[in-house]
Amino acid sequence: MAPTSPPPILLLPDELLIEIAAAKPQKLLTPEPPSEWVLSHVCSRFRRVVTGACTLWTQVVVDLCSHSSAELLRLYLERSAPCDIEVTLRAMDDDLEAPKGLQYLGPHIARISRLTIVVDSHQALDTILDSFRDIVMPSLDHLEIENTSDYDSDLLDLSPLNLPKISFFKMTRCTPSFPPPPWMVALTHLHLSKNSFGEDTEDIFRFITTRLSSVVHLYLDVGGVIDTFRSGNGIVSQSLTHLEVEFDETLAMTDALAKELASFDTPHLTHLGLHCTHGDQLAFLFNSTMQSRFPALTSLTFNDLGQLSCRCEEGCPDDYKPITNHHRTLFPIMSSLTLIRECFAPRIVSDLLGPGSPPWPLFEALALRPRPSDVEDLYTVLQDVVRWKRSQLESLPRFKLSPDLLSGNFGQRTE
Repeated sequence: MAPTSPPPILLLPDELLIEIAAAKPQKLLTPEPPSEWVLSHVCSRFRRVVTGACTLWTQVVVDLCSHSSAELLRLYLERSAPCDIEVTLRAMDDDLEAPKGLQYLGPHIARISRLTIVVDSHQALDTILDSFRDIVMPSLDHLEIENTSDYDSDLLDLSPLNLPKISFFKMTRCTPSFPPPPWMVALTHLHLSKNSFGEDTEDIFRFITTRLSSVVHLYLDVGGVIDTFRSGNGIVSQSLTHLEVEFDETLAMTDALAKELASFDTPHLTHLGLHCTHGDQLAFLFNSTMQSRFPALTSLTFNDLGQLSCRCEEGCPDDYKPITNHHRTLFPIMSSLTLIRECFAPRIVSDLLGPGSPPWPLFEALALRPRPSDVEDLYTVLQDVVRWKRSQLESLPRFKLSPDLLSGNFGQRTE
């Protein structure tokens, strides 16, 4: 009897096995076993190759409420040495196996380049942060702290963290103390969402908008600082190139958005994302004759976020006024526009690009994700846009459309 040939996968060279294991989805929080873990249990050869490739074990995820997860952390820490590591610590209740899990992590703190902490209680967050206080973390350049509970955390003091290399910081649903830690002034990316600032609101807002001279990318949920924001304290920055601002439901009046942006001074901003907005506010903003605060802006995004109870769905009067001023006054070099679940999207697109609209030679891309109720009307408007642009011998923009609009065959640039 002829010898049986081994399965082809067993004949793969070691280098290809490592590449297969490395080609996993880049999601740190997934229920499925990671590919390096699965492949290391196929056979003895796979185990030797995969466990010997330290770069495959650098994404470390641990549930601090699970003893078995703490042991898995120990294994990943051993196999990833001496590489830098990305660590995600989760604690969804107060019953932590923290002494063991965090004890394993202690000798490897200098290797942590990215740290994500996801907790459901302030007590768990305090326990985790205590493990890093007054310890230099020389490689850490990316820190995320997320409180997933429905309640803001107690006052959070980040000053004892020693992060000389930090450049990215994201904080969600926390209550930071003031003054902020010294390392914040070196940040280039700052993401603040659903946080509460208490009696230090005005001081923290001024610090964020005037003192962080190195920040180029800022996401700011102004719900917690809305009163300070509305008192004329706009965002002033010479360094910002990418800004995302999330408003709250109290920003409801048609002229409210234009009033808020009038206090901005961001001369080098190239992308602006405005979240929790209404379509009539967009039209009012485009029609505004105020002096441009965004001379370098090329990309503009409006996103309803699906959180607002829209006035037009409640039978309120139609406050939409047709756009006649277009882009020229506020956004002189804008080339890309994104509308996500915005009311009046068909009318906005028609006013800006449809029949009768003036030439817009700089415009290159339009991205749309409409409300279900607007799909049919928006499909018709896009057909009108294509016919109008062709009749005027103008170039069509690239259309980036959600699946419910793709049947219109607008997915590619039409020549």
